Amino acid sequence: MVDVVQWNLGPLPRKERVFRGQDPLQMNFSDEQLRQRFSFGRESIEFISDLLRDDLQSATARCTALSVEEQVMMSLRFFASGSHLHVIGDTMGHDKATVSRVLTKFTDALIAKRDQFIKWPCTPDKLSEAKNGFFEKAGFPNVIGCVDGTHVRIQAPADDEPSFVNRKGFHSVNVQGICDHNCLITNVSANWPWSCHDAHETSAVGIHLQKQYTSIEQGAVLGDSDCPCRPFLLTPFRQPI
Repeated sequence: MVDVVQWNLGPLPRKERVFRGQDPLQMNFSDEQLRQRFSFGRESIEFISDLLRDDLQSATARCTALSVEEQVMMSLRFFASGSHLHVIGDTMGHDKATVSRVLTKFTDALIAKRDQFIKWPCTPDKLSEAKNGFFEKAGFPNVIGCVDGTHVRIQAPADDEPSFVNRKGFHSVNVQGICDHNCLITNVSANWPWSCHDAHETSAVGIHLQKQYTSIEQGAVLGDSDCPCRPFLLTPFRQPI
């Protein structure tokens, strides 16, 4: 006869209840803690929420509806961490399907606002403002922007997959950005795989500068040594004397 010992482990810990619709900004996070989790401080999160409120506001008055702030912070958490959807859902108290829907809605709404903030200086006044700003900061005349590129990780595409493998061994797209003297982005292009080395010249801005360029007084863009040197695209000397 075998004695069976029954272990009394006691009641399982009760899972904390998550009330949907609450404002996550009301949680006791400092501005630094918010930046660590969402890459944005309280003021910036509130700005993004107000900017997208009409697009993200739920049409239903149910208490289970997600607030705009919840949707914004859920999306920012995903982009800041690069984690999986189900991990973001567990962190924010929602299922994977909800996170996926929120991300799609948030991203579409944010992209639709891009022209309000990403503007190339086309008018004479804007060009003069950029050139004067760079000259005041660095003493460099006739500069209207600084260009650089970065690699953004993506899932392996079905078409032309090898072209998207970068030198570190993962799939990415070659994203080009141009900023002004205030470090504000004035142009973004993400139309090429990692292996494309003439991204700047085939971008809309590159084509525009090539067609419109007649003299240095029109302004030039500064790039690093990876960029090709052109009359409108100035790069460092590779072997300065």
